[in-house]
Amino acid sequence: MDLVTSSSDIRGLHRLQAQTIHGVLWLQSHFPASEWDALLHDQACFSEDCLDHLLSDALKAGLFIQAPVTA
Repeated sequence: MDLVTSSSDIRGLHRLQAQTIHGVLWLQSHFPASEWDALLHDQACFSEDCLDHLLSDALKAGLFIQAPVTA
């Protein structure tokens, strides 16, 4: 898996974690350098809508994603 999602401590927000160099490079190409530390240290959280857009783009780029199904 290149990117893995998980729920955060805040309801309705999700984390996106890079698991491979491909995931890291993809994140770096989508966010400014000032955000990289938070992204690479699992500190950035995204709303479900935002995460859906990011994951859609990542899939189109050929990345492998693990996104748990919510009940």
